[in-house]
Amino acid sequence: MRTIAALQLLSAAKLIAAISFPPLAALAQAQGDTTTAAPIQAFYTAPPNSSTSASSTQTVNINAATPTGTVTAPRTVTYTQTNYTPNPSVFSTACAEISSSYASRLSVYSSRASTDSTVIYPTRVPVRPREAWDCLYSIPINRELTLEFISGVSKYLQFQSTIEYLKNPPANSLQEPVDIIGSLEELAEQVRSGDIAHHIRFEVAFRKLLQRCHDGHLGLSFNSNSLIAFRGPFSLISISPDAIEKPKVYVETDLLEFGLDAAYVTKIDGYDVEAWIAEFADYGSSQSPDARYNDVFANRDPGSDGTFYTLYGWYPGKNTISLTYSNSSTHQYDYLAYARWNSALNWDGIRTGEDFYENIVLNPAYFQVSSSSQEGTVNRPAPEPKDPGALYHVHKHSDKKAKRQMRTGIATTTTSALRSAPTQDLPQLVYFNEPYMRHRVGPYVQDLNGIIGGYFLNDTLDTAVLDISSFSAADDDAEFEIEGFQAALTTFFAEASRRGSKKLVIDVRGNGGGLIALGFELYKQLFPAAAARSYYRIRTHEGAQIFATAAEALASDEATKDLVELIERIGLENINGDDTPEALEVALAINSGFSRQNTLDINAKTPKDLKTWIGPYTIDGLVNDTVSLLVENNFNFPLQGSDISGFGSRSEFANNPKPFEKEDILLLSDGTCASTCTIFAELLKREQAGISTVVMGGRPNDGPSAHVGGTHGSRVLTYANLLRNSRRVVQLYPPETEAQEEYLVENIPLALPFGFTYAAINFRDSIRPEDETATPLQFALEPADCRLYFSPIGFTDSVYLWGELSKLKWGTGSEFEGCAVGGLQKGEGSTGFVPDDPEVVEIVNYILQPMKTPA
Repeated sequence: MRTIAALQLLSAAKLIAAISFPPLAALAQAQGDTTTAAPIQAFYTAPPNSSTSASSTQTVNINAATPTGTVTAPRTVTYTQTNYTPNPSVFSTACAEISSSYASRLSVYSSRASTDSTVIYPTRVPVRPREAWDCLYSIPINRELTLEFISGVSKYLQFQSTIEYLKNPPANSLQEPVDIIGSLEELAEQVRSGDIAHHIRFEVAFRKLLQRCHDGHLGLSFNSNSLIAFRGPFSLISISPDAIEKPKVYVETDLLEFGLDAAYVTKIDGYDVEAWIAEFADYGSSQSPDARYNDVFANRDPGSDGTFYTLYGWYPGKNTISLTYSNSSTHQYDYLAYARWNSALNWDGIRTGEDFYENIVLNPAYFQVSSSSQEGTVNRPAPEPKDPGALYHVHKHSDKKAKRQMRTGIATTTTSALRSAPTQDLPQLVYFNEPYMRHRVGPYVQDLNGIIGGYFLNDTLDTAVLDISSFSAADDDAEFEIEGFQAALTTFFAEASRRGSKKLVIDVRGNGGGLIALGFELYKQLFPAAAARSYYRIRTHEGAQIFATAAEALASDEATKDLVELIERIGLENINGDDTPEALEVALAINSGFSRQNTLDINAKTPKDLKTWIGPYTIDGLVNDTVSLLVENNFNFPLQGSDISGFGSRSEFANNPKPFEKEDILLLSDGTCASTCTIFAELLKREQAGISTVVMGGRPNDGPSAHVGGTHGSRVLTYANLLRNSRRVVQLYPPETEAQEEYLVENIPLALPFGFTYAAINFRDSIRPEDETATPLQFALEPADCRLYFSPIGFTDSVYLWGELSKLKWGTGSEFEGCAVGGLQKGEGSTGFVPDDPEVVEIVNYILQPMKTPA
């Protein structure tokens, strides 16, 4: 293997430019060349519908049986027949009409704002779905740049830890085989041949390819998603009358108004409702099909409208959807669409599809790494913080679930000396009996950012409840997340001891992850004396080996020692890119994920050298791939700038008694537990065997269901992270010859031609060291002990649900007669594998039917 050490320290302006700027006019300018990009060629064809359009408004009746008989509930429905044939004039005017609507709406608010300082500008304007799709469909395709994107993005995707496993997934994983690189090659061929002749068709096909991998850490959102959003007409919910009987599908507003007497949905667009939803849900990000099924529906804890409403952001291929109800009535409803904008991307200057391409598709507003000392961010054009202990603040994403999962990848610092200096002016970290999120009663205790709520159900077996729907704050700009979380937990457990509470329900429904430190912190406060071992590895293809070599060159044992001494002398807060640039580079290299310096092997030793850490080691068995040494976090180093309880400045915490016995803890989930949440759940399962688990909802098949169904990946890396590593490589080892330059171009990520608001891969696989096959936990779906469906009151009232689960597990008198599957008596668990999806129909005119990912 050729290593980076063979490259000589000479000029590499061409390569640095390709890393630092989007490769278009900016790349030419960086090289002193005023040549512009080639003209953009447009190839227009009709969207995926034909014939004529018509619309009408009528009042329809939905019959709902009530305890006193049958009543007729009026509902006004405007429906538009969906088939139409656009013409060139439609393509030339659609974007202009949306832009005009946008300008008109803002002018109204600007006028109000001149006299009223409290006016809040809207962030979206309703538009017709057909018009929105016409605008997107009119965006021209530039074959050359699209092929450049496909070639370039493949080098990012090579860092995806499961790329070889996805090609040949383990049995019982319920993951269909997905050849990411092979599918990219097929997409490239479709672009070359003209089969994909519109830019939006390529975007959707690429996104669908990644979504088929069912990995919440793997994804890319193009800029177009920030300008136009498609929505369903309303939300659906899945409800069982008693949490045990198979659930029915209801329109949310119908159920809330009429209860179980409301007519339920039996068909969607003429197809069996369960089959339609099963196929629709297959684009969800969770590994568990039951978790994906849950995602389709609205939820109260945490609040969610469901993907039936959000549509994954796609145009549904038509303008209306029909629902058939249990009373045999069938009704059509309009899909919705909105023109959106934000501070970085808006509709100014967009009149045509060509304008959209130039201003939005090629806009790097969220993702640009300059050749200066500042390094890029994702989803914010702000410079990277100078403090290496605060690096995690740049890893943000506007979508809440993606943000939580994304922040699982937050970097660790270097040694115990790299702890943030104590803050003298801490705000109030803990609040008592304050309103909290979505429950009818406020918690006894919560942290200042509302990450956790602690409750005491004194009328139910002295049960305490921790409600944790995320391991990060909802506010992107939140501060003191770790400090507040630690303080609230400590306060809550102390109060539980004072009250004599012996039982604990931990509710992680909807928890998509967040800060790694908080997952470990919760586990250590529950079990202070226990080890917190969470093992991982990375994929060590050629690009990873190059980055690891560069990280070792920067963060050698000697350089790390010097950094520690410097921080002890001047303090962490004074390590920055202006006064101590070399020290900052060492800290960033250690935080990159490719360094061995803050890891421990299974013998609790730091890998002795680069070869020991990076290998590469060959996987025997299911796949043909190479990986790193199996390691864990070294908690003698702070995690995300703070010490975990039991280590460093909080080492005395290990002497505290555990607040609850493991047999008195119940973990409640809806299967969507992902990222940091899976790290915490895995610690409970592996280190504290016997803790009971309950999972809610899922497919109506009465089979076992996984309580942890989201991505088990233990660190995400954004494209900005990876591009940053490429820049360091070229700065350290600029190529001397064309052959050396070609070697780097073929193996490390460079800037991409299209802008995007979020792009990341799963970098680390969680592995159980006792597993002889060393299979990533992403492919393990393990049933919960008890499965229940959502009942009406369980859906609307979490406090009620917690109390009934407590009585079911530890007492008597629960309104739940048992579990739909499995049981909670004496630790009894459900047996068998999570079942496969039932066969689903091929849905005609299904979401973007002509844009399916190549097989």
